[in-house]
Amino acid sequence: MRQIVVLGGPGDGLVVAQVVADLKKAGEAIEIMGFLNDGADTEICTYPVLSTTNQWHTLADDVEFHIALLSHHSYQRRIEYVESLDIPDTRLATLIHPFAQVADNAIIGAGCLIAPFATIQPSAVIGRRCSIRASAVVGHDVKIGDYSYVGPNATLCGHASMDFGAYAAPNSVLRDKTHMGRYATLAAGTVAFKNVPDYATMLGNPARRVK
Repeated sequence: MRQIVVLGGPGDGLVVAQVVADLKKAGEAIEIMGFLNDGADTEICTYPVLSTTNQWHTLADDVEFHIALLSHHSYQRRIEYVESLDIPDTRLATLIHPFAQVADNAIIGAGCLIAPFATIQPSAVIGRRCSIRASAVVGHDVKIGDYSYVGPNATLCGHASMDFGAYAAPNSVLRDKTHMGRYATLAAGTVAFKNVPDYATMLGNPARRVK
């Protein structure tokens, strides 16, 4: 039985917990052992809070961790905190929902979440600790950097790319062969036809820089 501990809270953490529950219903020997959280009470929606996030190393060596600490409003700071925990990739749980479609030759990095009805097309490469949410489409030959987020119904067209910590909000579109820079953001519903600079926030169709 795979024992999964979620680092996070009742938002993204419960999304992760539901994916694990659906995997269990589909026949996989897997379950949520509990949460690590720095500010919650003794439980999160019936799941026990085992300790704080920096105590991950006190758990048994066969426990797997999934990180659900990312919030767009403090994205870079939280990523830097997660990196400071020094959790080895060998302890990270990669979770792929049974209703997701993942091409045989796609590469999925350690600690990723692939949510229900997401589509990962051939030759896509997804880095470490990424989150690909429900019904998102990652096109063929797309390259996604570590800690990137692809929101519900977002689309990355063929040969598009996202750098470290890039964030594509729900229903956004990144055109084919277009690049998002480090910590760049596409706001909800935004369509980017041109490369997006590092740290830029883009809004609208066509996308314009607003921050």
